[in-house]
Amino acid sequence: MSYSFIHYKGKKILYVDYTKCTTVKDTIDIINAVRDEYLRTTENYLSLNNFTNVTVNNEYMEVVKKYGKEIFDARTTRNAAIGITGIKKVLLGAYNLIVKNKLIAFDTKEEALEYLVKE
Repeated sequence: MSYSFIHYKGKKILYVDYTKCTTVKDTIDIINAVRDEYLRTTENYLSLNNFTNVTVNNEYMEVVKKYGKEIFDARTTRNAAIGITGIKKVLLGAYNLIVKNKLIAFDTKEEALEYLVKE
C-alpha cells in the first residue's frame, strides 16, 4: 500500500511512502489513494511524506497542489517530509506558496516524527 499509519508517542501519523515509485504514474496513484483516504474519513491528520530517491515532476505537482488546496489543507494539522533534495526543494517551495499548512522538510524520519508530535 502507498500509505499506512504510524503510531508515535501516542499520536497517529499518516505515513505516505513514495520510495518505491518508479514512474510519475506511481506517484500520482499514491496521491490519489491519499486523497481517497481523506475523502473517506472526517478526521484530521498529522502527515509524514517520504520522497527519498523519488523523482517528482510538474505533472505530479499540479495534482498535489490541487488536492492540497481543495482537501489536504483543511484537515492536515502538521505536515512533514523527508527525502527532499535537488529539484524537489524548488517544487516544495512552490507547493508551500499555495497552502496554509506548510510541508516542512527534515533530514531524518526521527526529526520529522518529533516535529509532528510536538505540542
